[in-house]
Order: sequence, then C-alpha cells, then structure tokens
Amino acid sequence: MNARTGFWAGMGAGIMAGAITGAMMPYGRDPMKTQVGRSIRKLGRAVDRAVDNVISDMR
Repeated sequence: MNARTGFWAGMGAGIMAGAITGAMMPYGRDPMKTQVGRSIRKLGRAVDRAVDNVISDMR
C-alpha cells in the first residue's frame, strides 16, 4: 500500500467515524450548547476544510 492509499483510507475511516458519531447525537440545541459540542463542531469544520483543500489541490 503506497502512502496515498494509506492517507485516503485513514481520511475515509475518520470521516465515516465522524458521520456515525454525528448520526448518534440527539437532535436539538442542547448538545451543541456544551463546550464539547462546540469543540466537535469546530473539528468537523476543520476536517471539511482540510478535505476541500486536498481535493482542490489534486485538480
């Protein structure tokens, strides 16, 4: 497995883990008011930006 394949496998696994975690979180405003909720949202936005940057660099 070359370095790119390992990178994409890791990115895919991380994104899937985040999607599953997000799907299990209860809907509503209360969970996002906590510090942990805000941190999770910040991390999600950072991952989205990183993936967008990597994809745009590959084009």
